[in-house]
Amino acid sequence: MTATTVSPGRMTMPPVESLNDIQRGIYDATVRNLGVPIGPRMVLMNHPEVAQAWSDLARVLKQATFPKSVRELVILLVARHWKAQFEWFAHAPEALKAGLSQQCLDTLRQGGRPALPDALHDAVYDYATELQETRQVGDATYDRLRQALGDRGLIELSVLMGHYTNVAMTLLTHRVPLPEGQSVVFG
Repeated sequence: MTATTVSPGRMTMPPVESLNDIQRGIYDATVRNLGVPIGPRMVLMNHPEVAQAWSDLARVLKQATFPKSVRELVILLVARHWKAQFEWFAHAPEALKAGLSQQCLDTLRQGGRPALPDALHDAVYDYATELQETRQVGDATYDRLRQALGDRGLIELSVLMGHYTNVAMTLLTHRVPLPEGQSVVFG
């Protein structure tokens, strides 16, 4: 079990005093949510239109038709798959607030299959894991999740996975660091 190496970021945000209205809105929202200007949006501030579109998509996905615990499970599965430390760091507390247990999170972080609260979470786990591991989803897995979530929910979940894959890739390629003194160790 080794920690993924964290290094200083490759790209920083523009100086605060030079932010335009779009950038300032994203900056302020990040500070409101995280307490400090950290994370992937700070890198994206170098392209305000992309940062705004990304934020808009995230806002829509927060209003998905499935429970917040499903949303956070999916995000953590993506974070684990990519070993995206910041993504895990930002969403593990949200997953706990949404009702997933610490034991569930610890098992996920170590690469295992946790005991999940119900059949919906099991179906989501199977869908997300199968898609990430095989780059496709078999009919039985797809149909089970479609029956559980409906067409709209299945679309939301698939787009959520894609969005947080984008987040993970952004974090990793630009080496967005964790806050000082924080670490995440994946199994």
